[in-house]
Amino acid sequence: MLKKVSKIAVLFCMFAFAGNAFAQNEVPEYPQYGFWSNWGIGISGHFMAQPDAYQFLGVDNPYWGGGFNAGLGIILQKEVDRGVFLRFRYVHPSLFGNCNQNDSATFANGIWGVQPLNGENGEKIYQSMDKHSAVTAEFLLSLNNSFHNWNPERRGNLYVFGGAGVAFSGNEARAMYRAGCQLDAGLGFSYRVSDRSNLFIEVETDVIADAPAFWRKGVGYHHSDFLATVGYIFNLGVTAADKELIAQRALLTKEKLDALEDENEALKKDVAVAKDNEKKLRAQVDDLNAENERIRREALARAQQVTDSLNGVLDQLKADQLTYYAIPFSVLYPNDSWHVTDAEMIKVKAVSRVMKDNPDLKLTVVGFCDYTASDEYNMKLSQKRAEEVKRIMVKKYGIDPDRLTVDWKGKTVAFGDIHYELNRRVSFYRVIE
Repeated sequence: MLKKVSKIAVLFCMFAFAGNAFAQNEVPEYPQYGFWSNWGIGISGHFMAQPDAYQFLGVDNPYWGGGFNAGLGIILQKEVDRGVFLRFRYVHPSLFGNCNQNDSATFANGIWGVQPLNGENGEKIYQSMDKHSAVTAEFLLSLNNSFHNWNPERRGNLYVFGGAGVAFSGNEARAMYRAGCQLDAGLGFSYRVSDRSNLFIEVETDVIADAPAFWRKGVGYHHSDFLATVGYIFNLGVTAADKELIAQRALLTKEKLDALEDENEALKKDVAVAKDNEKKLRAQVDDLNAENERIRREALARAQQVTDSLNGVLDQLKADQLTYYAIPFSVLYPNDSWHVTDAEMIKVKAVSRVMKDNPDLKLTVVGFCDYTASDEYNMKLSQKRAEEVKRIMVKKYGIDPDRLTVDWKGKTVAFGDIHYELNRRVSFYRVIE
């Protein structure tokens, strides 16, 4: 009997797996999760019908009978492929009911056990159910995914399952041991209430025996159970690491890879153009730097020439300052201006240096104008020129104002053409005391 059931179960599983492989030809890509993703944990309630095993086998043993019972279970489940699940269960389907022989208090009401039998001498014999629990590992195979394409949006799912494990006896029902082997198989239907919550119902049959019963006839077989199960499973979801990995894989579609390759080629071209432009810009920068260096050197050379010339003048002034009454250069101005330009400021600085080197020297600063404009206007303009030079020498170069006197001549003293630049000047005269 067991061999026939096993052969039928194996053939059915092979047929289902073949259908599953055929159905997966045109299905959406299944996300490959890591080991720790998509585990579910749940609870189940069981209603058990246990036939009289010894009557079933034709063995005369009135002490072990059948009956009905109920119990609970705990489930740990993971989806490993399209509609293929690995499940671990701890089930105690005989949580209620009797477990001792001749316990009249248990059997009197006849709710969970069976009615007592009459013995040879008229005594009452109370049969006892096999009260047990089991830990099993099982595979679940979706029939929908076997004969139809995998659809992640599908809510209802019809499946078959089968597995094996260890059964533990709660009484003396075992022929040889309190721990034996259990095989189970069944049919179930699950309904996805939400992304995480699933309800299911199942019907199954269990075969429990000591290990030798599966390869030696008549050794250690106990009974078969028929279970009706309802339960709830909560899916713990996908880990953060798998979510990130899936997101990365989603970016690596062929279309996106082609687009990325095209973009990469365009970027390579842009980089090449940018490098060429960079070379050209570097060449231009080098040319500009060279030109700037040339101009800087020429400016330094001119500044050095002016400095050397002024130093020579200053040296000559120092040597001849007792001989000459006027310093032999003047501060020159643009037309209609009294502000000292940057180019002429070096002369004011030179005169200030002479005064610092000669503490007893006193000067008169005299302003002049050319023939342009009226006498009154030019007189005021020449005054502004002289006073501005004195202000600079006092404020900027620290000359004692008592050593400087200011005078202005307007256009009363002029040379040559009316626009001659020498007429727009400030000159310095030594005060002889």
